[in-house]
Amino acid sequence: MKNSLRTRLYLGFSFAILLVIGGGVFTYITFKKQRSQAEWVEQSYEVITTAQRINKYIYEIESAGTAYRNTHEFKYLDPYFDIRPKILPAFYDLRKRVMDNASQLKRTIAIEKELIGILNYWEGLGVRHDTSFVFSHAMEITKEERAMLEKIHNDFQDMIVEERLLLANRNGANIENVEVAFTALILNTAFILLVAIILMTISFREFNIRFKAQKELQVKLEETETLNQNANANNWLLTGMSLINESLQGDAVIDTLAYKNLQALVNYLDLPGGAFYCYDVDNKLLKLCAGKGLPATVKKFYALNEGITGEAATHKELTVVKDIPASYWRLESATGNNTPGIVICLPLWHDNDLVGLIELVSFTPLSERAMELLRNTAHATAVAVNAAASRKKVLELLTRVQDQKEILETQQEELRQSNEELTRQSEILQASEEELRVQEEELRQVNDEISVQNKALEMARQELSKKAEELEQSSTYKSEFLANMSHELRTPLNSVLILARLLEENKEQNLSPKQMEYASIIHKSGSDLLKLINDILDLSKIEAGKVEMNIEPVAVRSITSDLEQLFHVVADEKHINFITNIDPAVPAMIQTDGQRLEQVIKNLLSNAFKFTPKDGTIELAWTLHPDGLHIAVSDTGTGIPADKQQLIFEAFRQADGSTSRKYGGTGLGLSISKELMKRLGGEIRLFSTEGHGSTFTIVMQTGTNAVSNASPAPAIVKEAPVMVREIAPPEEQLVDDDRNALGKQDKLILIVEDDANFASILRDFARQKGFKTIVALNGNDGLFFARKFLPAAIILDMNLPLIDGSSILKILKNNEELKHILVHVVSAGEISLQVRDKVEGYTQKPLQVTDLESVFNGISSQLEARLKKVLVISDGVLLHHPFLQSLSDERQLQTQYHLVKTLGEAALELQSHQYDGIVLDAGTDISESIARLNQLKQISTARDVPVIVYLDHDISEADELALKKNAAAIVRNSTFSGDRLMDELELFLYKLTASDSQKPSDRAPKTERNLDGLKVLLADDDMRNVFSLSALLAGHGMDVVTAADGKEALERLEENPDIRLVLMDIMMPEMDGYEAMRHIRANPRYQNLPVIALTAKAMAGDREKCIAAGASDYIAKPIDSSKLLSLMHVWMV
Repeated sequence: MKNSLRTRLYLGFSFAILLVIGGGVFTYITFKKQRSQAEWVEQSYEVITTAQRINKYIYEIESAGTAYRNTHEFKYLDPYFDIRPKILPAFYDLRKRVMDNASQLKRTIAIEKELIGILNYWEGLGVRHDTSFVFSHAMEITKEERAMLEKIHNDFQDMIVEERLLLANRNGANIENVEVAFTALILNTAFILLVAIILMTISFREFNIRFKAQKELQVKLEETETLNQNANANNWLLTGMSLINESLQGDAVIDTLAYKNLQALVNYLDLPGGAFYCYDVDNKLLKLCAGKGLPATVKKFYALNEGITGEAATHKELTVVKDIPASYWRLESATGNNTPGIVICLPLWHDNDLVGLIELVSFTPLSERAMELLRNTAHATAVAVNAAASRKKVLELLTRVQDQKEILETQQEELRQSNEELTRQSEILQASEEELRVQEEELRQVNDEISVQNKALEMARQELSKKAEELEQSSTYKSEFLANMSHELRTPLNSVLILARLLEENKEQNLSPKQMEYASIIHKSGSDLLKLINDILDLSKIEAGKVEMNIEPVAVRSITSDLEQLFHVVADEKHINFITNIDPAVPAMIQTDGQRLEQVIKNLLSNAFKFTPKDGTIELAWTLHPDGLHIAVSDTGTGIPADKQQLIFEAFRQADGSTSRKYGGTGLGLSISKELMKRLGGEIRLFSTEGHGSTFTIVMQTGTNAVSNASPAPAIVKEAPVMVREIAPPEEQLVDDDRNALGKQDKLILIVEDDANFASILRDFARQKGFKTIVALNGNDGLFFARKFLPAAIILDMNLPLIDGSSILKILKNNEELKHILVHVVSAGEISLQVRDKVEGYTQKPLQVTDLESVFNGISSQLEARLKKVLVISDGVLLHHPFLQSLSDERQLQTQYHLVKTLGEAALELQSHQYDGIVLDAGTDISESIARLNQLKQISTARDVPVIVYLDHDISEADELALKKNAAAIVRNSTFSGDRLMDELELFLYKLTASDSQKPSDRAPKTERNLDGLKVLLADDDMRNVFSLSALLAGHGMDVVTAADGKEALERLEENPDIRLVLMDIMMPEMDGYEAMRHIRANPRYQNLPVIALTAKAMAGDREKCIAAGASDYIAKPIDSSKLLSLMHVWMV
């Protein structure tokens, strides 16, 4: 029925719409016809009017002519002159209006001829000149004129008659159209009204039916809504009770249970805050166990009947307090604070015992169902709290019973031991009485045996002396053995530490957390073992006499400053007062091994900080005495008993050697320090009082005596030529490498290492850094591969089978083809100063992952620094990239070319990149080339870059002189021009650079000029150094930006992007220089920024560490100003 009604309504409305549209269309057509007929009627009226007007004009002219001819007065001709110009325009307008009527148009053509004829006739009469007018002919003129005018009047009259007939016809048609339109409009309106009445009848009847049905549905909907509301309320209560019951499950600790329950209530009821108080039965107090949104000033305890909380706890019903004062409870957040309007207190009673109270706050009144939820959950919460409290009491009782049981067992054990001791002493007493009787008998025999024993004693003394010599020799063998075991001990440990660190990092995400924890434990244990091995090996080397002493002038202030920086942080952390004092009588420079002396003082200070409690004092004092320089380290620590004061200087011995000692350590530090001071010609003295601290005093000579008293260093032996018979390596590869997959542009590293595991680790790291690798497991293979593949760098172990590392190094440096190869030594043992001078880097095994990163980063930086960049300005015809690169490769020159075609491109390149040389193709127009060279030298970044001009034709002497003003060399095109160009590049890029570095005095004037206006970042935490260096640099025209630590240095670098050089101190708080340089090199923008490292510690390996961390160069304190300026000049050029 519903579809039938809709269909009928659609049909009815569609029919009505069609009627309206049809009536509108018909009315529109009718009105359009009426408008057209009206236009035709209007046109007929216009034609009649115009014809009558023209006819009137002719009548007036005719009257004027007749009056003039009768009276001979000229004034009667005025209408003629006024009207005559209007006749033809009016006639033409008339003809235009009848263009659609052929008969009328034909009639106008005839009238036009007649009008022109009459007008010409009038003109011929001479009416404008009365002298030519003959009045005797007036009658004839009038007669002729009348005949012509009558013809015109008749034609106009015919036209008007015909137009009136047309007008009558058109009016009739118009009336007929209006009647038809009116009839159609009435019929259409009637049909529309009929359809509307039918549709209204159907709609009203259907609406009545549906209205009744809607009322019935509304009643049912209201009933359903009521049921849903009741069900939702019950579901809400059940859900809330379920959540609150879940929060009471699983936790035996009251505070945790209270917090989870309070959190569930606050979150479910959408409240801003609340508190959970537990009742302490013993103290009769409500104690705060948990809180949400509490202010800082909330009370932690309430007595019963104290305040709203205490009062509500005494009732068993829920308490609601409204209009609470502003000072009672304020809710605070980052955006503001406010006072809640309502406080709800829910006491928790278990049977008749109070167990706690929940206090909730709200800004608006709680609904009745929320109150019901709180009432329903109160009992369950009270039961859970009571159970948790009971569990807590039971655990406390169990703990107390267990403690009492252990005490009882201890007492029983002590009683049993006492009984056994009494029994044993009784037996001893009896044995003593028996022994006394025996001794009386033996005493007689002793006197007889004394003489025999004296002889035996003498023989034993001689044997003991022999054993002592053997023992000393054995100790010497032991020390030499351990000193030589550096490689064998550290090499396997090296692989363990690195692999454990790689497993701990879990880069491939294939290890479980437990496995990563095992790897971490392995790494930590290995590191601890490494420290112990290092101490043992150091002591063994000292005892075996294998430690080199580098005796040189050392600044006392520099050592003290380093130690202050090193231990200042430790002193602050332990709240210890650290004092340094240098007596004015102490010379500023002393002759000694600064590294070893600083090692000894550092060891003594480390012990002092270890045994000095909080708020203690440690002093480092330098004083001069008749017996030499005294360096005293005093502390207010635990002190050393008198019977242990000599013991602590023995290896592996400590003042407290028990298993329960408070302080750890191997006991080797003081032994190493004592032996080092012996070899430096000094000694260590100790004065200590137990409980009042200790003073360790180093006594040593300060001048030439220090050198004479010190143990002599090994003599430098002139290197003899190494004769090696080279054997081709076996075909079988024990370690997989890239020897069969090398490309022409690949960067190759040769790894010469006898430990296959560690060689594999080095290979993997090299591949990660973009290098190809070849692995040699002995010295002979290493030499063979170096000659065959000419690698960019070699990682060399010193302890190798067949040929050792020192021999390989000698061969490499004495071979013209191989001496340019970069060599980085990675070995377990220390290397001599002579070896260090021949290599670019040294790292001692075992290595951490970070050490490997530093090694390969240093190799990459050094290789990049060796690469010379040349800018070529040419159209590419004579000088092109493949041609130049092939010439460089033939000479093994590490050169990179960049080709540009215009001077503008060259200027952009020089501003954005640093180039070591420029090659300019002069082309055919030498005048233009001279101008380009002059413009090139105006660019600030190109002023000090050598420019080589390449000519492809002869030029005049004047042009050549003009070129030589700014060109370092001129090369002419010829058969050998390529070799000549390479000669000049090699000269300027390599040989002149080397000679400049050897002649700082010749470079000084250039330094002044190049460093003027240079912006430098100086990072140093010592304000004295900052002041002095800033004054030095500013005096040479440089702009200095300072930073107090590495972190601030990075910030200053970001704030000042125009900084062109960095001076970086190493020992700084918060972030040291090593880390700061690594951060700088990690930013691609600063890859080529020169960074010069400054350090007070001129120790072996410091330069390599700095280079590996990202430094461009290295200079030790105290800083020589001329050396620093020369070094800055080298890096800025």
